Amino acid sequence: TNGPGEAKTKPLDVQYLMHYLRSRLLTERPELFMEGDTVRPGILVLINDTDWELEGEGAYEISDGDEIVFISTLHGG
Repeated sequence: TNGPGEAKTKPLDVQYLMHYLRSRLLTERPELFMEGDTVRPGILVLINDTDWELEGEGAYEISDGDEIVFISTLHGG
């Protein structure tokens, strides 16, 4: 519970992480990473070596020690 004057904080989730990566770290062609509010088709997301679909996708709350991996299966030609 937050006391008077304390800001309510939302738990850090994968959705926030994706938006953070796109807006703060990707310097070239961020549209290749995300489409709308999710990763583009062809990008695998693993949370602790498990497909993120089994973990709740973007709603998964990240904890200390979690490993989040984005793997592109797309190949240039």
